[in-house]
Amino acid sequence: MTSAVRVIPIECKFGPISAFAYYVDAPEPAIIDTGVNVSAAKDIEPILAEHGIRIEDIRWILLTHGHVDHLGGAYAVWEKTGRNAKVVIPKKEARLLRDRNEHIADYRMLQGKYIIDPAIQEKHITMLSTDIGGNIEPNMEVVEGDSIHLGGDITFKVIETPGHSIGSVSFVLDGLNWAFAADAVQMYGGFSGLPTIEQPTLYRKSVRRLLEEVRPKRLFLGHPFRNLNGEMQSAQIEGEQVAALLQASLDRDANLSDVVKRHLTNGIPAEMHELYGPFGLIATEIGYTGDPRNLPCAFFVTMNGYYEELIGSHIK
Repeated sequence: MTSAVRVIPIECKFGPISAFAYYVDAPEPAIIDTGVNVSAAKDIEPILAEHGIRIEDIRWILLTHGHVDHLGGAYAVWEKTGRNAKVVIPKKEARLLRDRNEHIADYRMLQGKYIIDPAIQEKHITMLSTDIGGNIEPNMEVVEGDSIHLGGDITFKVIETPGHSIGSVSFVLDGLNWAFAADAVQMYGGFSGLPTIEQPTLYRKSVRRLLEEVRPKRLFLGHPFRNLNGEMQSAQIEGEQVAALLQASLDRDANLSDVVKRHLTNGIPAEMHELYGPFGLIATEIGYTGDPRNLPCAFFVTMNGYYEELIGSHIK
């Protein structure tokens, strides 16, 4: 490929945060990630119309992972294409597209178990259910090395970049080396001020691979993320900034891993913090002031991930 491909970033806004979907212009147009259930009508369709593009002409819906803020709008977009678009999701997270009840099971496993108030748990589950459209049977369940051809000379290569979630993938535009990594790279975290990392061992391996092996010329992320100083950075990065952002993500991971080791090597403390449960001292040390009772919140997901890594319960 010798010429650039038009990419239209679409910021899907919901509550206090937003997530990016990316329209990729091609003979068979694609959208990468879809925001939440309302995003198709509220953000994606209007922004495409501003560019003279009809949402019904999309032929591929590519999902980087199965979290609600990226998958929740897939059904609505698919419906607007007359169910003609092919839906692609990582094989390890296809269950989240087929059955939205799987999201509730994940919620209970990763963060709900730390929230003792059943009313707050119920509120979170209602939010998750509302933000996800209907179930879809995927057309493709992709794994490392797969290709998706959008017509002409436009092809995406799939590389597995797990860690943020168990099955996250990045779509890398062949010939241009533009990587649509979404949340596989988190830097210092988004709105909540903490990266969301389900499995730290896989996360640092994925970020290091992007930094040392893939070396994207452009990096398209799922959200604006914070830098070391807490300032929000653009979700679309290019040039030398790509390597700097990836290194910052590794630096933050190393910091969190060290803090968790120092506080939890001897196990979960008996004393529970009102908001942060067994991780109160860690919240104090890293200066975290978010409220886990409000979604979206990375705190318990990430703390659970680093603690499980510490006790060696992750996949060997």
